[in-house]
Amino acid sequence: MVLPVLGPSTIRDTAGSFATVLGGAPWYNASIHGNNEFLSEGLFLTSKAISGIEFRAYNIESLDNLEENYLRWIDEIYNITQSAFKNFFVTGTNGKSTTIELLSQAFSFNSIANSTIGTLGTFLNGSKYFSNNLTTEEPLFIRSVMRKCLENNIKNIFIEASSIGLHQNRLKGLIIEHAALTNISRDHLDYHKNFDEYLESKLKLAEMSSLKTLTYNLDDEHFSNILNLFKGEKIYSVSCKNKKADIYFKIKQLYQDGRISFYVRTPWGEFSSSPKLHAGYNIYNLLLSLPYYSSMTSDSSGFFSAVEEMTLPTGRLQTAGKENIFIDFAHTPDALEAVCSELMKKNHKGLKLIFGAGGGRDKGKRELMGNIAQKYAKKIYITSDNPRFEKPNEIIRMITAGISDKNKMIIESDRSEAIKMAISELDKDEILLITGKGHEEYQILGNEKRPFSDYEEVLKCIK
Repeated sequence: MVLPVLGPSTIRDTAGSFATVLGGAPWYNASIHGNNEFLSEGLFLTSKAISGIEFRAYNIESLDNLEENYLRWIDEIYNITQSAFKNFFVTGTNGKSTTIELLSQAFSFNSIANSTIGTLGTFLNGSKYFSNNLTTEEPLFIRSVMRKCLENNIKNIFIEASSIGLHQNRLKGLIIEHAALTNISRDHLDYHKNFDEYLESKLKLAEMSSLKTLTYNLDDEHFSNILNLFKGEKIYSVSCKNKKADIYFKIKQLYQDGRISFYVRTPWGEFSSSPKLHAGYNIYNLLLSLPYYSSMTSDSSGFFSAVEEMTLPTGRLQTAGKENIFIDFAHTPDALEAVCSELMKKNHKGLKLIFGAGGGRDKGKRELMGNIAQKYAKKIYITSDNPRFEKPNEIIRMITAGISDKNKMIIESDRSEAIKMAISELDKDEILLITGKGHEEYQILGNEKRPFSDYEEVLKCIK
């Protein structure tokens, strides 16, 4: 098999809507950026990174309609027929990873092969296959995974669609027939010009005329206009507030061990269950995939048979060593407030919080997160997240601007030391929440990714 691979140069179509940059073994990622330039000549590089594929060198002049041609070309190279897949796409600010993970567990419980692609990586039938660099990966990466799925008889892939991925058209060429919208709040304003552009990017998924099912969170005000945008076949709403929702659920009881007893009325019947999902917002994440599951299997009872056995993904309200220590990926103001408010419902003597904020990202959210921390936590340990090229103490200064009660604050820029200190001061009747990094096994300082895991740091302290 001969696979031409583009080198470090870019090739753009004459319309200026698509560029591709390939490189980075073992996968050759493609970046998409609008630009009016195009190269008159491009270089194809050789590599042995993919076993069994031969690379040759070619020269090119220019390509018209590169976007469509390129996507068709890589489908042909990987021998992929898009209609062979019945995929599910989810977008929203928070909850994407949990939504596809719980859906994957429902499929696996019922012996249906599946794959997930998202923030936590790429998984085939629940086993990790690759650690992604992006939440929504590039077209070539996705086709590589699709090829592997075909080899493993997997026809159902669950894909996280980030606002940046949607804005850059990374999902173009895929058949998008089933999708869900979790919630919308402030995020990625370091990339998007403003919140309206961010929201517009997210809603691109809802506007696709190819949709056979779209499920959305009726209780999120940002989706109030969704019925006017929707051009597909069937749309389903999920709510715990509006009894007229297509899928209406009611939380009956929250248990100390994290189980949530709930009742739900759906177009396919009424069900009750008690999964260990720790937070009420995870019931939304669970039910948003139900219409897709039902359309694939015509058996909603199989979905709810799996619910009792479901567990949250790594780094999402994950208990670490003790039942009163939690690790969560919350890194936006809305996510931080949601997780803090849910943990406050547990019968404990207060919440202690460790968090920071990522460098090179939206600076405006830092003070907001400081204010939220003050609202819920009796003690706040402010530390480093992934500072990247910013000074950790400057990021911390911005966070503390949102905290008026300085007596609640402890500043420790060394994240390992902050965790050690917080655990040493933690009473057995208190809850400790460590947020921002969740599943991550590294910390980014400048160009360097250093091994670091909140979970492992906690285990070191409680041994």
